[in-house]
Amino acid sequence: MKRITLIILAFIYVSAYGQTKDEYKVLIDSAITMQKATYGPDIYLIDEKDQPYTPMSDELTRKFKYISVYDKRNKKRLKKGINAWKILPTMNGSKLTINIIDFIITYQKNNYTFGNRGGATVVFEYTRNSNKWVLLSTKWSGL
Repeated sequence: MKRITLIILAFIYVSAYGQTKDEYKVLIDSAITMQKATYGPDIYLIDEKDQPYTPMSDELTRKFKYISVYDKRNKKRLKKGINAWKILPTMNGSKLTINIIDFIITYQKNNYTFGNRGGATVVFEYTRNSNKWVLLSTKWSGL
């Protein structure tokens, strides 16, 4: 129920304020919320450069951890392995595709290992007729 409420609020926000950079982040937050896997405080969010990705939503911010993967101070934590979601948004014309890749990241013997466990792809499209973002598709995969 919370997911549906967040998605509805995201679309209301988008409708009221038009297409902005914040709108982009709201759509990414919605995609994270839609992820079917169980998530909680043991999952780290990272961006395409393996840096911390922080959602706009305070509720989501509290549910995840954040890490800079290649920071030397984090090698000890990575030796035990962490669960991470890599957030990869791509804009192509009026379509926003958000890939969320589920990884186990470890560091051993001077090597970083990213073990892919599946993830999700969420696609939104901006319609000029209604000036709104529309959810086109969601696709989940797992190993």
